[in-house]
Amino acid sequence: MRWANINLIYYLLAGVLLYLALAIFRDIKFGKFKISNLVMFAKKTTSGKNILMFIPDVLKIIGVILLVIAVLRPQEVKTETKESMKGIDIIMALDVSGSMQAQDLQPNRLEAAKEVCRNFVNGLKSDRVGLIVFAGKSFTQCPLTADYEIVRSFIDQIDIGTVRVNGTAVGEAILNAVNRLEKSGPSKVIILTTDGRSNTGMDTLQAAKLAGYKGIKIYTIGIGQKGGAPMLGTDAYGRRGQIMDQFGRPAKWEEPDEATLTQAAQLTGGRYFRATNKESLAQIYATINQLEKQKIDVKAYNKYNEKFEIFLWLGFLCLVVALVLEIFVWVRVLV
Repeated sequence: MRWANINLIYYLLAGVLLYLALAIFRDIKFGKFKISNLVMFAKKTTSGKNILMFIPDVLKIIGVILLVIAVLRPQEVKTETKESMKGIDIIMALDVSGSMQAQDLQPNRLEAAKEVCRNFVNGLKSDRVGLIVFAGKSFTQCPLTADYEIVRSFIDQIDIGTVRVNGTAVGEAILNAVNRLEKSGPSKVIILTTDGRSNTGMDTLQAAKLAGYKGIKIYTIGIGQKGGAPMLGTDAYGRRGQIMDQFGRPAKWEEPDEATLTQAAQLTGGRYFRATNKESLAQIYATINQLEKQKIDVKAYNKYNEKFEIFLWLGFLCLVVALVLEIFVWVRVLV
């Protein structure tokens, strides 16, 4: 609650005090009626009527106080905020090569990455997101959109056979993402998740330099346990177990090329992360989301609802009732 005309309070108080002083002086000095003797006064008045004689004055005082409140203009204050939010454009580039079926992340690397990507999309707000998948080639699974339901649907459709070309084309995936983000706004990010070493297509660092030149930040994520995940397979008898290489040693999927992925991220102002399990992968995506969180400009606006009308009408009502009662008292006394 605020008072719009609070600066008038002293003038109004002075006026009210002057009014009360004049009313009291009038009653003391002049009286309201004259009588010739006490017998006549006894006939014309009773204790109930004496009380009734004071009600108009009380109503006048209440009416004046209410009018004073109305003049001060009481207002109800409602604060409203307006948020100016700026979203970012994000391309998620996800490796779908054969090594992503390794089970060091449960149920396997690809399914763990898909689940984390879905949860990441669920946490977005006012951002656009797109999806690129790559193995030996790269293509756009979903263009930039703010329709998160569509993005989640495309994530669900990804499997190891989505790209039917063997290999790991990290540089080509970055180049594809750059082409998608080139005409976007000032805030644009690539989140690239891979478990291998680039072995085909454009050089990874050359693609990263191009992204940096275009003002695109890259966050790279190497997925898989340290030392490489064991290759599992099924033999002729349907038994599932460890696959051996040509030298009789347990075969393992190769590890991510951490040196190249780290340098590629640093060239654009991004960071490299290593995810050895699904929990750490989820934490990495949450960290990236916080790093790229846009500032929100919040402006507060005060909305004022006028409340003086009720005091104004109540004040007038009190004065009118006082006038009616005063006339009634005069009539009853003089009859």
